[in-house]
Amino acid sequence: MTRNKIFNFCIAVLMVAIVSSCGGGGGDDTPDLTPEEQRILDLAGSTGTTWVATSVTFEDAPAVGFDNFSITLRGSATSQTYTSNSGDPVFRASGSWAFNNNNISQLIFDSNNNNIFQISNLNTASTPATVVLTVNFTSSGGVAFGTDGVYVFNLQAQ
Repeated sequence: MTRNKIFNFCIAVLMVAIVSSCGGGGGDDTPDLTPEEQRILDLAGSTGTTWVATSVTFEDAPAVGFDNFSITLRGSATSQTYTSNSGDPVFRASGSWAFNNNNISQLIFDSNNNNIFQISNLNTASTPATVVLTVNFTSSGGVAFGTDGVYVFNLQAQ
């Protein structure tokens, strides 16, 4: 009889160990995202996020020509692309984006290291999510006079 009790006790301990190691205790086998992967997810979602301007300023005054501005960011660890509406001269109609030298608080568009966009006030917990992009924009070749200066894009996810 004692032998059966010991055997049953050992089987019970073994079952508890197996269930615990298989995640039965609420564990998660999904690897944690890197800070860069999390920031891509925050900005681009899993299938792309369209950010619509609630306001755009140029040199602390309302910017002209950005009334219908929006930018859709798509991204993964290997590819980041965008499309924009009413973004000229700051944004092309489409292109690529990346973090500035792996700095997840700064973006560059179309490999243009002259215009570094600072990310601030990213709030993905709010509904809708919000973010502010600020750039001291410098045009390159042939762009209309008077477009260089500080732009602030206050955006919300659509």
